[in-house]
Formats: sequence, C-alpha cells, structure tokens
Amino acid sequence: MATNLRNGLIFAVLIGLTCTISISTRMPGTLAVFWPANALALGLLLRNPRMACPPVWVGIATGYLAADLLTGSDATKAVLLSTANLVGVLAGFYVFRRNRALDLGLTRGVSVGWVMAIAAVAAASAGLVGGVADQVLFGGTWWSGSLEWFAYELVNYTVILPLVLSFPAVRAIRDFLADTPQARRTRCREIARRVMVPAVLLAVSLAPAWFMGGFGALVFTTPALIAAALLGDVLLTTLFIAVSFAWSITLSVFPANAGPLEQPVPIGISTLIGLALLAGAPLVIACITAESRQIHRALHLAMTRDDLTGALRRGEFVRRAQSALGKMSSAAQPSALLMIDLDHFKRLNDTFGHARGDQSLVEFAAIAHRSSPDDALLARMGGEEFALLLAGIEAADATAVAERIRAAQQQTAEQWFGESIGTASIGLAVCSASDSTLSSLLASADEALYRAKAAGRNTVVVRDVSGPPAPPRLPGGGDGLAPPTSAN
Repeated sequence: MATNLRNGLIFAVLIGLTCTISISTRMPGTLAVFWPANALALGLLLRNPRMACPPVWVGIATGYLAADLLTGSDATKAVLLSTANLVGVLAGFYVFRRNRALDLGLTRGVSVGWVMAIAAVAAASAGLVGGVADQVLFGGTWWSGSLEWFAYELVNYTVILPLVLSFPAVRAIRDFLADTPQARRTRCREIARRVMVPAVLLAVSLAPAWFMGGFGALVFTTPALIAAALLGDVLLTTLFIAVSFAWSITLSVFPANAGPLEQPVPIGISTLIGLALLAGAPLVIACITAESRQIHRALHLAMTRDDLTGALRRGEFVRRAQSALGKMSSAAQPSALLMIDLDHFKRLNDTFGHARGDQSLVEFAAIAHRSSPDDALLARMGGEEFALLLAGIEAADATAVAERIRAAQQQTAEQWFGESIGTASIGLAVCSASDSTLSSLLASADEALYRAKAAGRNTVVVRDVSGPPAPPRLPGGGDGLAPPTSAN
C-alpha cells in the first residue's frame, strides 16, 4: 500500500509539473498545442501495468486539477479539462491492457500499429468529453470541439507515446553507469557516429524551413527522420520525431513572414493530423529496420555459433583463427592452440543421461570463456571436443590458461559426478612467432591431446611446434606418462 501511495504522489507531481509547463505555452482561448502529460502518463502505465491502481489514478487526476487551478482556471474549467484528459488515459490503458497479442516493445513493425491504435482510441475518447468542455468553456459546437480535441491529442500521443515506450529502462541506465569508463566511452562514440548523419540533416533543414515558411516547410525535416529510421534505432528516431514536431509547431504558430505585432496563428486540424501521420511513417521504418537486423543477427548466430554451447562452429572458427594468426605472424607475435576433450564422455551420457551430458558441455564452455582472455576464440569441433585459440600469448601464459581450465573442470566434474569422468584432457600447441599455419597447430595440438589421454587424462600436454614434445603436466604438477588407453 505504501508503494502505491508513493507512486500516486510521484504521478501527481510529474503530471502537475508537465501540465503547468504546457499551460504556460497555451494561446488564449485555445487548447495547448504541446500537451505531453497524457501520453507520458499512459506510456508509463503501459510499461508498468501493475502501477495502475486507485492511488495512481487519483494522483494523475490531482496533477491535472492542481495545474489548472494554480494557473488561474476556475473550478468548472479545471474539472472539465481534467476529466477529458483523464478519460483519454483511462481508455488508452484499459481498452488494450487485456489483449495478450499487444506488442509495445517497438522492435517489430506491428508494434507501431498497436501504438497508433492506442493513440487513436485515447484521443477519440478524450475528444468525446473535450467536445462538451469546448461547448461550455469556449461557446463552440460539440462536433468542432471534439474534432479539435482529437487532433491535438492524436499528435501528442503519436509523438510522445513512442518516446516513452522506447526509452531505456532504469536497469539499463544503471548498467551503463556501472560499466567501465572505457566501455562507456566506446558506447558514447558509437551513439555519436549513429547520430551524426541525421543530426546534420536535421540542422540543415531547420533554417530553410524557418525562412521559407509555408505548409511545405513542415516536411523539410523528413530526410533527417528517414535517415534516423534507417539506422534501426527506435529511440533515436522518436527523439528526432519530437524535435521535428516541436519545430513544425513553431513554424505553424509563428510564421517566419509574420509581422512583429501579429498574433500567433492557431494550428489547423488538418495540419495536426498531418503531423501525426508524418510522425508514424519514420517510426514504422525504424521498427522494421530494427526487426530485420534482429533477424539478421539471429541468422548470423545460427550459422556461426553452436546451438548448445554458444561456442563457434568449426567453419567460423577456422575463418577467424586464420585471420588472427595472419595478424600475429605479421607482428611476429606468438600464439597457442588448445585442443580439449572431456574425459569418458560416453560413460557420462550412459550413466547420467544425455540431458546431463549436454548440460556439462554448456558448463564447460562457460568455464573455458571465464578462464580465457576476452579475445580468445573457442570452438566446438564436434561432440565433446573443443578448440581454443590464444593469439598473441606467450607459452607460459597459455599453459596457465590451460591449467585454469583443467582445474576448474575437474572441480565441476567432481561436484557433479563424484568420479573421474567429465574432466578435461588438453593438448596445447605453441609457436614462438606465429610462423605456423592453423593446420599445423591443429595437428600438433591433436598430437598433444593424444599424449594427454595416454598419460591418464585430466592433464595438460604442451607441444612446442618449434621443438620436441614436452612431458605431460599431471594434476598437482607431476610429470610422466601412463600406458596408452582408449581415445575417449
């Protein structure tokens, strides 16, 4: 209950401040053109449906009433205008909240359809009450008042609601702030590169639109919106739509060719509806582009990553490893390649079941990633066999990585199975200046892996490509060879 009361107070303050700012920009005798309070409240509730409780609705209504009363409206005017605003938010939320097919993530093209439908329902519902308010307060007809209210609400919902829905969650912001300074700088540079082209196009279009004027100037920002949408960044697109909307409203209310004594010009209903439709087009492009990129990433992962462990597939590993070894060879840097096999894996599957065997492969891949440098390449070569390329690393450091993997896997295997199955045998091939090809490293690592198996498993054997084989490194640091055993 305390949480609900706190949320209600937050909404009251937020809506009250937003409405007060909007009322201060309202022309005498008309509605406020810029009125984000309704879309802001609806968007927050759609993102957090559990907050839609009586204290929050009371808080929203209190915010509306307080803003009108504090800016000089009488009680009748405040109640009528607040009721119209509240009805729109209520309708937009409750008409769609039970629809399980509702997708407001703005990651697919269908999301835009849902957002536009919500905007239309909320605006139309507010217009039904707004027509009555127009009759009472401004002496107009119900029909004209309803249509005008609908147009104002539609453009505000269309512009503001996607911005609220696509804004990063608090958790994402916290993760960004908690990241390393280098990671934050990298992310900021990436955002700056993405923003540059549409920002330049937007800046170039603003001045001509102001000086030339006319209805056509309202669409001068379209190239910037399309450029932002083609980047597939929905949040960036919604921000540019909001800036474009604000500029278009300014051009409509304060024409460039107006004299200094002329009063601001009320915006026509067709202009408002046109702006709403104009805002929807780049949003559709942005969502479809984002969706296509997600599909492309999923296909790329399916083609390059093992479905079970997330390690690279053999073909992708070969391609990346050859490229990495080529770079190391040019820089005269050493490299190492690990061939890793889980011991007695067939017995593991027969004893504990294939599901447990699959889980052990997943866990081993996680161990290998945690124990390796960030730029290491891990691949599942087939079955329970993995390869790990460590480019630009000395033999001693590579051996230390192999030992970490072996020790961590031994601890996990003993915890799970209580016997010597599921441990890791590792063959390590090292070259001093990356003068070996991938195929020769693979062959040397395979030979070292066979020696590790023959030495009793759960051990690391190092094979220096430029020298004779080193003795196996048994658990605990001992060296020696056991009689050959079967390959698995």
